[in-house]
This record gives sequence, C-alpha cells and structure tokens, in this order.
Amino acid sequence: MTLIRALLIGTLTCALPGLALAQWSDPLETPAMTSTKAHQALLLDVAHAGKQRLVAVGAFGNIVWSDDQGASWQQATVPVSVTLTSVDFADESHGWATGHDGVILASVDGGQNWTLQLDGHQANKAMITASEHFLAAAENTLALAEDSGDDIAIEDAEIAVEDATFALEDAEYDYDIGSTKPFLDTLFLSADHGYAVGAYGMAFETTDGGKSWRQFTSRLPLAQRPHLNDIEQGAYGRLFIVGEMGLLLTSDDQGKSWQRLESPYEGSLFAIIGNANELTLMGLRGHVYRSEDAGQNWQELSIDNENTLIGATVSNAGEIALVGNGGTLVLLPAGDAATAQVETVKGRKGLAAIAPTTDGFIVVGEAGVQRIDASGTLKQAASLNRDQNNNNSNNEPANGALASANTQRLGSEEH
Repeated sequence: MTLIRALLIGTLTCALPGLALAQWSDPLETPAMTSTKAHQALLLDVAHAGKQRLVAVGAFGNIVWSDDQGASWQQATVPVSVTLTSVDFADESHGWATGHDGVILASVDGGQNWTLQLDGHQANKAMITASEHFLAAAENTLALAEDSGDDIAIEDAEIAVEDATFALEDAEYDYDIGSTKPFLDTLFLSADHGYAVGAYGMAFETTDGGKSWRQFTSRLPLAQRPHLNDIEQGAYGRLFIVGEMGLLLTSDDQGKSWQRLESPYEGSLFAIIGNANELTLMGLRGHVYRSEDAGQNWQELSIDNENTLIGATVSNAGEIALVGNGGTLVLLPAGDAATAQVETVKGRKGLAAIAPTTDGFIVVGEAGVQRIDASGTLKQAASLNRDQNNNNSNNEPANGALASANTQRLGSEEH
C-alpha cells in the first residue's frame, strides 16, 4: 500500500496514448499482458507463499513471483487486467489477490496461475443487501426511540436512518454504474477462511476457500461507508480493521462480531501490524502509534518522518519495518521505539509494501520490485525470467502509461 494501494481510489487510468475508445476492452474480461517490464511497473503488494516464494501484484493485472529471494521474477497467468491492490497466502500453494472492479483472484499453485472468484457486479448486489439491513435496523431503532419519548435518542436515530438511507441509495447507484469499487486488502487465516475489505465499506468473507463470498459489512459498527484500508490479525489472535477518519475496529471471535476501539488519530489509517503482543498503527503524515494491550491504549511514537506510511512487515530480526511515500523506510526495534531508524531508499519512489528476505527486504511500489538491505541501501536490480508458462500476448504497455495513475488520494491530508 502506498500513495497507491490504500490511498488510490477509482479506476486506474492506464489507457495507452492515442488508444481509440472503440478499441477499449473490459479489463474484467481481458487477461493481463505478458511484459518484459512487469517487475518494473507499479506494484502495490508483496507476500510470502510459504518460506521460499515471494509474490507481488500491481497495475495492469500484473502478478510476478520469485523463488530466489527476489533476485529474479517470473510473470503469472492472470485472467484480468485491472489494478491489483493486495495479496495474501494461507500456505505455500493457496493464495488470493484483490483489486479494482471488486476483483478477487485465487491461486492453488503458489501464485503461478490465477482464477477469478468475485467481481464488482456480484459485490455490488451484496452491498445493496447490506445497506437494506442497515436501513431496517436504523428504522427499528428509531421506532423504539419514539416509543421511549427520549428526544436525544430520537434525534440520534433519525440521523442514523438518514445515513442508512443515503448508503442504500449509494449502493443502488454503484450497482447501476457497474463494477467500479476496489478491494484494498485481503487476509486469510487458513486455506478456507478469509476476508477482503475495500472502498466504501466493502467487507466480504469466505469459509470455503472462495467458492462463495458473503458480505459482512452489516456486522461492522459503521454509521457511514468509510474506506476500509487494511485487515490484519494481531496481538492475542484478534482481528483488526483500519480505515479513513481514524476508523479502528476489532474482533476477538474471528470476525463474527466487531467493536469500535477508541482511535488515537482522526485522520486516515492505512495499516496495522502485530509483533508478539505489540500492535503498530500507521497513517497520514508519518503518524505511528504503538499499543501493548490489544489496542485499548495507544502511545504515539516520536519518529523523524512526516511522509505517509502505508506498508509494514516484521523483519527476520524481529523489527517492525514500515514503508511509505518518498521511499521512506522506518525500522522500529520491538519494545524500543526510541531507537527508530529512518532511511530513504535511493530514488525516493513511493513504496507500497515490504517483505523480509534472508538478507534484507523486498519493497514494491512505483519503481516495481526493489531489493534493499537492512539499512535501506539498494542491492543489484532484479531481473525478469522470459521463460513464461502462459499464453498471454506479448504486447506491452507503452512507456509512461503509468504516469497519471498514481497520484489521486483518498480523502484529504488535513489531519
């Protein structure tokens, strides 16, 4: 996630220069093109598939994988060409990727080949159902408040009914205009049980490995439809969702019920990560917070950085590593935030995500895949193996096709 994954909303403007509208093809029905530069294009997430393999996803439906700590990569076979925003693996074989147009993809071979499990048309139908549930619950609360004669309760309930009515109208509008909303993150607890969350309160769950996906937005304590930027499992096995307007939710029963936590920050939160019993939370303008009691209390960390932080991982040495805008890398020793180390990866390109390797990290973002050591120093550039095991065409996006795709942000940066 960078000024790109959790921050980016809307359809990727990746049309080739001079491309006539008559030549447009639906990215939901257009396989990702084979490209010699797939590992250098915009990539938004990277994850381990088992101990050895790394898999990264990004623009144009690109998915690349590596079995040598990121030194060389191969391109996967992908049935769509939408921007992909997140990837997660339950084990070395079973993985899922999410993206724009409500896409959820699945792989059973470690990320080499992918199939489509859900798209935005199906997701929009489910969100209408969730919005109808919200409205019915709000109307019931209003009826009870009117029976009680409590003026304050009545006013609060009327506001809730109004919000729910707007949410239903928005969901119906989304259905009418098509599959436009992106998923922003996915988390799998096992090869059967997983979640996907995204823009405008989209939240889906599967308990059968993605054979069926069901919305769980109606289980979330949301008055509106905020963007849900990240879902993670953290301290004490609890689940956490973070989003815009300081949204911070938790579940201690594997997502059956959710509660709001008091947030330490009112601006957008982009990621949360657990390390033993510690939680680290990050958002706009370099704000970082740490909790040692499952998110009940938070301490803001004093870090010499004002760049927005969006991606995180735990290093092999037990450090929390954060990445974000401007090539920022922040290393936080467990239990010792006072010795935080802030580095800038050469080139200052926005970084979306980070994963540990045996001798440093893989970071992905605006410059594609980059290999760095523990101090943020760039290592030898990665290469792409041309021996592809797919039948995609060999057409490549023109240079610069990503130019305008990476700057639109969710909300504002007023906080």
